[in-house]
Formats: sequence, C-alpha cells, structure tokens
Amino acid sequence: MSPPTSDLFSVETIPGAGRGILASRDIPQDTTVLTSKPPAAHVLFREYRKEVCAQCFLYDRGRTLRVKDHDTGKVFCSASCQQKWVDHTGELGDGAWQDLHHFIQARSKGTKDTSGISLTDHRPDVGEIDGRWSQAKPEADVRMRKAIDGASRPTGRKQTKAAVASSTIDPDILGYLLSGILAHHQQPNQWREDVLALAMHEEPYTTTHDLEAHCTSFVQLSSIMPVELHESCTIEVCRALAAVSSHNAFGIRSGSEDGEEYMGYALYPSASYFNHSCDPNLAKQRVGNAWRFWVVRDVQQGEELCISYLGGDEKDLNLRQRRAHLREVWGFACECARCRREATSSHDAG
Repeated sequence: MSPPTSDLFSVETIPGAGRGILASRDIPQDTTVLTSKPPAAHVLFREYRKEVCAQCFLYDRGRTLRVKDHDTGKVFCSASCQQKWVDHTGELGDGAWQDLHHFIQARSKGTKDTSGISLTDHRPDVGEIDGRWSQAKPEADVRMRKAIDGASRPTGRKQTKAAVASSTIDPDILGYLLSGILAHHQQPNQWREDVLALAMHEEPYTTTHDLEAHCTSFVQLSSIMPVELHESCTIEVCRALAAVSSHNAFGIRSGSEDGEEYMGYALYPSASYFNHSCDPNLAKQRVGNAWRFWVVRDVQQGEELCISYLGGDEKDLNLRQRRAHLREVWGFACECARCRREATSSHDAG
C-alpha cells in the first residue's frame, strides 16, 4: 500500500511540510475521502484493560465489558468481536498474547514502575539512543538462544523465569511492541511498505527513562516470544515502531476525537499523510478500530487536505498557544494559512 491512493487525491511533496495530500479534483462538502485500515500497531493502556474492547475499541463509559478471555487478559464487547480478534490474531498471535499476559501477571504489581524517573531526566540524543540499543542487543540474543533451546516446551510461559527476575516492566510498551511484531510477522513486506514509508523521528524518546523502558521491553519480549516470532522481534522493528509513533500515532479516545478519555494510541499508515492545519478542511471520526475522514467544506482541486493535530482545541486557542503546543508535542512551528494570517494581523496591529 505505502501512500494511500484515490481518484479524489494524490500524495505529493509539499514545500516546507514534507509529503501531504492534495485534492485531485473538486470535492463537495461531506464527501468521505478516506477510510483507513485497522492499525499496524496499537496499545490500549493497561488501566483500561477491563473497559475497552480489544477488537473495536468500544468504551462503555467505564463499565467492565462482559466478554473476557482469561488466557490473554483481553476483554470484548461481544462474542462477535472476540471471534474477529481470534481470526485476525491467529493461533501463534494468541499464544504470544497469552505469554505476555502471564509474564505481566507473574510480576507482583504488574504495572510500570516510575520510581526511577529523575527530575533531571532529559531527552536522549541519537548517540545515546544508538548506544542503549547496542547494549540491549547482546542480552536479547542470549535470551533468544535460550528460548530456541527450550523450543520443545509447549509454550513460552515456562521461559519467563529469567525475564521476571529482570528489571521493571511497562505493560503498555510491551503491548505496543508486541502488536507491531505480530503485524510484521503476518505480512512483513506489507509492513515494511506501510510503516517504513512513514516519517521517522530520530529522537522519539521524551526521556532517558522512556528509552530505557523500550529497550528493556524488547529484551523481555525476546525471552518470552515463541521461536516463530524471533525474526520479527528485532531491534529494527522495535526501533521503527517508536520512531514512527512519535509523529504519526492517533490517540484512541472515547466518543469523538477530542473525547475526555485517552485510552491508548495506534498507528494508521494510510491516515498518516494528512498534514496539520489550525483551520482544517477535514474532520475525522473513529469507527471501530478504523478512521473515517471527510471534507467539512467544499474543496477545490489542488487544495491540500489537512486535519487538526490539536483534537478540536484549535477552536479555543490563540496563535501563541497553538504554536507552543504544536512545537512541544509535534516538534514543528505551524505555518498554516490561519497562523500566517493571524501573525500578519498581529504584526500590523502592533
């Protein structure tokens, strides 16, 4: 797939903004321009593990969902969603989720430990990132060899003793990485075309603690993954998952895109080519585990199709607030038409 294709738009290089999506013809208001595929990787935060359907991401106002798979720890809104998840995940994937669930349960707390976070923690640069991942590789290799030696055992569940004795765990990062590893295993060529085609952030970790958590999670997964997944449980895959999620992930929220509950995040390659505007001509809505995008006003041929990265907050923020937020979270200074217009008006008024 790589960049999405449609008779409504084309993916082009936008000066100063990388790749973007331009209308190939006039598009009437309310026209749907894209419906994404399910995510290439995602995580539902552990605190919502009993409240969000693992298949369609339904959230019923905090109620515990009625269908639970005790072996994987997943919950579903219906037996139908559970069957869809089983069909998509497959026997190998189901076993991997079971192994991860039992690994997390084997830890007394089963939650990420934040006691080691330093107030002086900093954003690691490329050199620090490369160095830490280089340290993780030999340890992961040793654990993978042990897993191969014990491959005659029925499941990876019996291989977790060493991993349990290792440092703290982060269930959310473990789950995100596993979902991407499984996607890579199922369709490695498609995964490379979709995920590796996206913009990569060279410094995606906000703190050294974040970097450490990703490296540790990779090593821990190396201990418990079925042997068949070892070709996908690699540093290259796990680093790519972090590098693309930094600037391409969509939040999984309850209700509308700016719903109050932030329940996780997901990577949608086909939807990641829309650039930002503080006056977007596209709206989006999550439909199950996919996204629908439609134009909110008539769009002319050649006009760029843009969404808002501010989740609706652009309506209530002034120029300074919008630019500060976008720079802090997304790492760019917004020069959309609205921001340029307001900046010029402010300059003229001054």
